[in-house]
Parts: sequence; C-alpha cells; structure tokens
Amino acid sequence: MSAEKYCIDFDSVYTSIYKTGDGLVLSEPTVAAVGDSGKGEVKATGLSAYKLLGKTGGGTKMVFPVFESEVVNEKVASAVLSEFMGKLGVNKYSGVTALYAVPCGITADMIKKLNKVAKNSGISRTYFAESPLLSAIGQRIPVNDSDPCFVIDMGGGATSIAALSLDGVIAGVSVNMGGNKISTDIIDYIEESYGMQIGLQTAERIKKEAGSLEEGDSVSTVVNGRDLKDGTPRAFSVKAADMFYPVKKYYDKIAEIATSVLKKLPPEVSAEIRKAGVYVSGAPSGIYGLKRYYERLFGIKVNVAEEGLYAAAIGGGIALANPALLKKITVSDR
Repeated sequence: MSAEKYCIDFDSVYTSIYKTGDGLVLSEPTVAAVGDSGKGEVKATGLSAYKLLGKTGGGTKMVFPVFESEVVNEKVASAVLSEFMGKLGVNKYSGVTALYAVPCGITADMIKKLNKVAKNSGISRTYFAESPLLSAIGQRIPVNDSDPCFVIDMGGGATSIAALSLDGVIAGVSVNMGGNKISTDIIDYIEESYGMQIGLQTAERIKKEAGSLEEGDSVSTVVNGRDLKDGTPRAFSVKAADMFYPVKKYYDKIAEIATSVLKKLPPEVSAEIRKAGVYVSGAPSGIYGLKRYYERLFGIKVNVAEEGLYAAAIGGGIALANPALLKKITVSDR
C-alpha cells in the first residue's frame, strides 16, 4: 500500500492539497461545469471551470459542490476531488491516506459525506481535524496543552473561530459566512451605487485589487460590467475608498462573534490569549489593512498568517508526518 499522505482543505471556494514530503501540491477553485442534459456530465473542474463562470450557455451550469463548508452535491464533489487527486497521480487503486480540514463542530452526517467523496476519489483512509487547530499548526504557533491560542480561520463559505490547545477546542464556533459574503456584498453595492451589474469573477477581482480596510485608501481599479439603464457593456473605475463599507461588513461581523467567544473564556485562558494575541488565517485574511483594523476592534495584537489560504493544509501536512500529533488532534477517523 502506498505511504502517500495528503491534507485536503476542501473549501467552498478553493481546495488546497498538501502532500507530506512535497509540500503544497494543488490549489484550485472548488467548482465544476456540468452539462444540463440531465445526465450530469462534468465538463470541467477547478480552474478550467472557474474561467467559464458567467460565460456558459444554457447547456451548461456551474456547480459549487461545497456550500458553507458542507458537501451539498456528493456526485459533483466526488468528480471535482477525483480530478484534483488524479492530477497528483492518485486513483482508486492508490490506497492513500488523507486528513480533511473541517470546521468546528463537524457532524456525523458531514463526516459520512466526506468519507464517500474520499472513497470515490481513491482515498482509502481518512482522518478529520478542525481547521483552526490545523491553521495554528500551519502557522507554527507554539500550541501545547498549557499555552492556548485564539484562531480565526476564514474560509470561502464558513469561518471557524476558536480558543484552543493541543488538548482540543476550549471554546469555538463555526459561522456560515466566509469570503463569498464579501463578493456578494460587492456585487450588490456596485449595482446599487454604480448602476452596473457584475459577475462573481469581477467581484473577486475588485476584492483583490481594490479591497481595503483602510478608510480613505486611494487605490482604484478599472473593471467591466453591464449598464443597468441600457444593458450595454461598459468599463468603469472602482475606488477602494468606495468599497470600504461593503468590504468591512464581513470582517465586522466576524469580529463581533469572535469578541463574544473571547468574553466567555476562563480567566486563565483569556490572560494567555491577551498576551499572544489573535491569529487570523484563510483567504479573506489577505485583505489590505486587516491587522490594523482588527487591532483597533479587539484592542490586542493581531497576527495575520503570511500564507493564509494554505495555513490549514500546511498544518495538516505537518500533522500527518507526526503520528503522535495526528492522534492527538483527530476528531474522528471513521
């Protein structure tokens, strides 16, 4: 049997895969272009499918098989992950082991679905660990039984917030809101304020090029959209300062929930976290100005992961190479 081991962060927006011994080996959008003929033929997956967003005809529909970090379409999820694993040389005969990064409070039903997807993708042995803990390991935070840390792991469809140690999650919650919320808020704001209609890809581009938590930021970008008055395509300029309010909605809500979790911690845990600060990871953590913005809201130091999108996958890869650590952090291996 192959000794290959992978950590899979099967997120609503991006799938990141880390292979023990090789490092990060794949990061692609968790999406598929599916034929609308009734047979459910998968035409494209990952980056190839993402490039088709908003550009397909009536015979093709775009399917995101993971919603708010939960598998909602097992068939398409299996096709997407099978394609990804196939790119890495894994098939149903490979007999590989995988560790899934999962949100806080994963249910038995979620585990069952992920196991099915894993089996259909050539994975014979699966483990599960909560993403905030894997993110902490991936960021090389000195986590042990006596030194807790506080992690906000921002995914595409869900965000996990937890105070934790290697003994497990002390207090935590999974919120059904992630980077997708920022994109939809941008789409709505552009329509209301600019009179322009844009798609998801354009919203993502605005988020990357003109998304900022610095009020008054002078950065701008030019994008294309459809004028709602006459239906014609038109290029227009978007300023970061104008995007401040639609962008900050998500971060404000996450900070509000995180603060409520912090307030409920035991005094000893709270004291340790105040000393170490808050750790933030996940794709949305890459927004410009997050560190300063959150330090003003929380009143303590905020540490933003350098490779936020991959922190959980990297942490899982580290855990897979350490059997004692893997056994300690696994929430279920069934």
